[in-house]
Amino acid sequence: MKRILAILLGIVMMVSLAACGNADTADSAKGSSSGADGNVNKAESPEVSVNPSDWPVISVDVLSFTDMLDRKDEVQKALNDYLVSINAGVQAEFIVNSWGDRSNNLTMLLTDNDNPIDLFCWRFYSSVDSLVKNDQVISLEGYKDTYPELWSMFPEPVYLTCQINGEQYSLPNADSFGNFCTYMLRKSVAEEIGVADMDGQEISLDELNEIIIKAEEAFPDQAWWGDMAPLSLLGVDNLGDDYWLGVLMNRGVGETEIINYYESDAFRAWCEQTRWYNENGMVPADPENTVPTGTLYADNVTSGGWVDGYSLEYVRSLLQGQGSTGDGDFVLFKLNDYVGTNSCIYNGWCISSLCKNPDAAMKLLNLMMTDEKVCRFFTLGIEGVTYQVNDNGCAVLADGVDDSTVGWNLSAPWFYPNQCLSIPYNTTMSTYYTDMEKCWFDESSRFSNAMGFVFDNTEVYDQVKACQMIIDQYRSALIYGEVDVDKYLTKFNEELKAAGIDNIIAEKNKQFKEFLEANGI
Repeated sequence: MKRILAILLGIVMMVSLAACGNADTADSAKGSSSGADGNVNKAESPEVSVNPSDWPVISVDVLSFTDMLDRKDEVQKALNDYLVSINAGVQAEFIVNSWGDRSNNLTMLLTDNDNPIDLFCWRFYSSVDSLVKNDQVISLEGYKDTYPELWSMFPEPVYLTCQINGEQYSLPNADSFGNFCTYMLRKSVAEEIGVADMDGQEISLDELNEIIIKAEEAFPDQAWWGDMAPLSLLGVDNLGDDYWLGVLMNRGVGETEIINYYESDAFRAWCEQTRWYNENGMVPADPENTVPTGTLYADNVTSGGWVDGYSLEYVRSLLQGQGSTGDGDFVLFKLNDYVGTNSCIYNGWCISSLCKNPDAAMKLLNLMMTDEKVCRFFTLGIEGVTYQVNDNGCAVLADGVDDSTVGWNLSAPWFYPNQCLSIPYNTTMSTYYTDMEKCWFDESSRFSNAMGFVFDNTEVYDQVKACQMIIDQYRSALIYGEVDVDKYLTKFNEELKAAGIDNIIAEKNKQFKEFLEANGI
């Protein structure tokens, strides 16, 4: 179980580099909305049969962090019994995809005409534009009038991130849609060096470095960073491109010019900072090839690392409940201000292009997003069997089961369409979800100008591929502080120039300007 929880913490800390909804694509997206038979969907729901055995069965994505979920059939039956009780007109079949095999499994399921997956989440698998380019999903645009609530739940800019050419191909998962960067420090370390009373304070990077210096002096066998690419701290909107081939600064808020981040003073300064960390023994050995920060922390290799969240209370709850670093085992420092995540989101649900009954799939997706009981079957399982509700209104494991015998994954509510319909698990923060919902329409929330921008790299495809190869060769060594910055960064930028990065930036800016004009920005 410790390893599963470490994986969860690793996911939390590396989400800024996960697949986004706006990754570059070489082809223009297609605008059709069709099911497996190629007919355009008109969102005309058939009459519900009086016999549930005649209802369509929709295969739906379920996430596991182990090879199997022992209570899969039990939870599936309980869900379907409930669907019958409300005359839903649709039933569900769970397709369990384990974390380690998720990518391969989905690839097969999205190409299997005989046994396809109907309804799935693209997180940690692909991006919306790639799915559309590969004809793996259908447009949801035709369902807007049938399910208007689904198009008004979240801030308007969030929906743009799941659109291609103005059409909705995915519905975003409920999240805070904004965050700030925090640094977590093991509590025993904080107490030893006299900074435990600073828990919750906002500090600068220079002040954090002073704390890390003291920590390193007291615990020289520990490292203080794992993942070294905290985009929220660096103030970068990568436009959904993990190679950072043209970014917006200030996390895209108010920005209208895409820049070459690699030749910026900001990137040089971060490389020099990480070089200092490396030279002073503050990062793990062989950091480029090491495991995620969460695993390092759980294994007592690192005693610190960055985590994003919409509030300090949320980060504490996330780490103690879903990331499980131990109750009160860390102190937190806030490093910057809350702002919209960036121009891409990291989670959304789609209907497969192989789905034989997309209307039924959409009906089930609607229930997953709006029906509290349906949501909780996915996020928590069966009340009294896998979980129970405590006096604080939060979920804990049911009597008689533990982490190894519960038979259901209670630690990934974020994977499902609307986690806010669930109740917080393994935490004392009863406002975990209600506070998240408050972020959605908070007047202080600011979003990147690039929300919904998708770069078509057709005109510079060869240059993009050439630059990606160069970035693979140089970037990790630079951001993990393993090489001399002056020498290596100069050579890095020279090779990028020769490979055509200026042409990429120019083309991306051209398309971005057109995007801004079209959206009145």
